Amino acid sequence: MAQSMLTLSNVQVSPDSLPQQPSDASSTIFLINFRNHRDMYPPFGIMYVADALEQVGFSCRIFHETAEFLEQFVAQVAAERPLFVGFSTITGPQLRPTIEASKRVHDLGIPVVWGGVHATIMPTEVLKEEYVDFVIVNEGEETAQEFALILAGRVPPRDWSTVPGLAYKREGDGFPLFWRERPFIQDLDKFYPRWDLLADVAAYLIPSGPYKRAIPVYISRGCPFRCGFCYNEVVMKRTWRQHSDEFIINQIQWLKDNYQVDAIDYADDYLFGRIKPMQRLVEKIGMPWSGQVRVQLLKPEFVQWMNDTGCQWVNIGVESASQEVLDRMTKDQDAEQILWGIGNLVQYAPHIEANCSFIVGMPEEQPHETKETFDTIEALSAMSEKVRCSVCVYMPYPGTPLWGKALEMGYVPPANQEGWCDMDLNRGNTPWISDDEAQVMCDINDILFVGRSQGHWLLKPYYSLLRWRWRNQYFKNYWEGALKRRLIHSPLKPLIAWMTKRMVTFNQTTHKGTVSEGAELLGLDYSKQSGD
Repeated sequence: MAQSMLTLSNVQVSPDSLPQQPSDASSTIFLINFRNHRDMYPPFGIMYVADALEQVGFSCRIFHETAEFLEQFVAQVAAERPLFVGFSTITGPQLRPTIEASKRVHDLGIPVVWGGVHATIMPTEVLKEEYVDFVIVNEGEETAQEFALILAGRVPPRDWSTVPGLAYKREGDGFPLFWRERPFIQDLDKFYPRWDLLADVAAYLIPSGPYKRAIPVYISRGCPFRCGFCYNEVVMKRTWRQHSDEFIINQIQWLKDNYQVDAIDYADDYLFGRIKPMQRLVEKIGMPWSGQVRVQLLKPEFVQWMNDTGCQWVNIGVESASQEVLDRMTKDQDAEQILWGIGNLVQYAPHIEANCSFIVGMPEEQPHETKETFDTIEALSAMSEKVRCSVCVYMPYPGTPLWGKALEMGYVPPANQEGWCDMDLNRGNTPWISDDEAQVMCDINDILFVGRSQGHWLLKPYYSLLRWRWRNQYFKNYWEGALKRRLIHSPLKPLIAWMTKRMVTFNQTTHKGTVSEGAELLGLDYSKQSGD
């Protein structure tokens, strides 16, 4: 696209409000999403933003890398000096490389822009950090277009306050400001996820049942439900929108033609926003599939339909087996539906894997309520080897319905962005559940109900102790876990690896790839091992 001045509606000229840009600022924009080692879902957010920017004449580079890539990334930024660097953010450990890279890029004199869930939830808090210059709040496509055109001088300069969805720093004192949100995009087909800008699309192919080349796709945005712990309540305001059937079918056909995809993983926060139309779409696509469902949907006739259309696995946000906890989190779910729904799945489609996720440590949650959840996890796991039950720990998000209650109960938010790096779904994030307790609980859950670890008879006392801890919620003095980690990091590591390989089996149906942190540290690969 030519570098001529473009026209935007309602342009307000304010030359002094535009920060000075480096003389060598280019038409190239870098977008990066730092991921953890186990996250291999495509970075859909920046894939869509890249398309929006390329539509108005910019050239985008997409990076989806782990923290080990940081030095190389900064070197590329220094060499190519993009117009700006956009970081997609999510709360937790992945913020660490984001913060470090942001500091380094900022020192180069290149604007740093944060977007994504974390930055959207707390834009003015993020802007208190010297190394962040702008925040794009919520959906980034249209805001990024407008911002980039102004920054590049392709439209008359205007005050940043006129850009909906943009948080910025006031000239002079750097005070963070955010005036208004941008309306949600109603026609999602305006923007396409730029698969072609990924370094290696094949890296995102995953196994799904007997299929080896499944790929995640993203066909909708938002969720209509009101779960009090979820960021969707803040970010998407309980809205739900979907691409047109033609758009979705064309995207899947492109992936089939270019990467021999043989199954689809619908990666949406909630897949069945419209049940009957979605069923017709799945039938029209005609490929094996997986996705997110709620237990209420798992009626016998719906499960039979899932079976007939080639469903391989489903994610189910069960959250809690206590009706009191479900009501406090406004889950809009009856506790009795849990065993009923998953029981139907096991009975009418026994080949389908069920990934059931639970949250403990909710505000006001009592020990007997947690025990109801633990007992239900055991009952679900006993139904079938295809049922996987994982536990995470409540993490308060600013602005969510339960945020006020968390503050009332003594939760103190981190004072800076570095503090948010310590938030993790496998750690204690609140005053009422300790970090040690949370990590022991999640470790035992991983061993017993995810990896379904089974050991030689010599290890029977060890597993009996784990089950006793689980049933009695006794997670103190976890000496066996400490001993295991000490042995792993000792000169006895080769012997421990040899013994583990011969004495322990894992259920690969419920825990694929590297089966546990301990196995990973030992350098063991159980990808071909199965059996309970």
